[in-house]
Amino acid sequence: MIYEVEQPTFFDLFGLGRPHTEDKLLDGITLLGSGKGALALVLRHLQKRGIIRSKLDEILVPDWLGYWVYNQIQSYAFPAKRLSDRTRAILVYHQYGFPQDMDKIMAAAREKNLIVIEDCAHAVFSHHRGKRLGFLADYSIFSFSKWVFCFALGGARGDEEFQRFAAQAAERTAFGLTMFKDSVKWLGEKSRRSTYANYLTKMAYALYGDALKPSALAVRLLKAKLDTEIAIRQKRYLKFRAATADLGLCDHLENEGITPYVIPTRVKSERQGSLIAALAKAGIESGIYQFDMNRNLLDPKFENCVLIPCHGEINDDFFSDMTKLIIKIQS
Repeated sequence: MIYEVEQPTFFDLFGLGRPHTEDKLLDGITLLGSGKGALALVLRHLQKRGIIRSKLDEILVPDWLGYWVYNQIQSYAFPAKRLSDRTRAILVYHQYGFPQDMDKIMAAAREKNLIVIEDCAHAVFSHHRGKRLGFLADYSIFSFSKWVFCFALGGARGDEEFQRFAAQAAERTAFGLTMFKDSVKWLGEKSRRSTYANYLTKMAYALYGDALKPSALAVRLLKAKLDTEIAIRQKRYLKFRAATADLGLCDHLENEGITPYVIPTRVKSERQGSLIAALAKAGIESGIYQFDMNRNLLDPKFENCVLIPCHGEINDDFFSDMTKLIIKIQS
């Protein structure tokens, strides 16, 4: 079964592959043990600055985040769905790699004196009006292991003082936490349908806020894979848009500047079920998911979309066949 991201290979255990990712892709980002750990560290820094004073202070969050993200926030503040006098920060989720309207969001945040955190778990190299996501707000968090298999690996960005704070926190991580976290990540990705592997993964999530140090092997794998993965996803996104242009599947999406996590297609409602069944028969796991057409967590408009994978584990011929299948069902 093909999922949203690649599965680990035997060679990943040994970090085989020459690191060649350009430094500019990771420049300004402090690598950390996970994306969830990066979020915990940002919230910890907001505590240090006195912006978050108690767990009654609120972080405005979008819909449809993974519940472990909400759980991570609750250790420091309260995840809320509406602005209030207690709101201290806004978590902006660039869903599936497509940018939120940062101009509107930043203007509203500055008016209310709120911190803005960009959640770039799905937006490792996408842009908003020519500017790279993750470099538009006060803080940003990344989850690189959602893009390529590199055990559990994330990152965070902020000002220079935060970068020093993040690096020092990572250095204080006990080696055993890093080893346990990465071992469980390997097992979970290799055994995605195993009940016991899922139990172990959930157990490990509880440690992500403390397991902040990335392993050297994880960093090596990221640097060996990331730029190639970005190029593949960009190429497939443009190819898919061109092939389905007459069907309007991507009319709600940007023409350029996007590296998609997945492609959220706008399929006719009466054909969504047929498409998902056909994809499953072809060995592709998908489903109906909500996508913010307004790209604004302050004023969202969610509609149903069917997610199409486009990662590097899929070969070009298979991606072409999948595209033809989608066109046949949607036509």
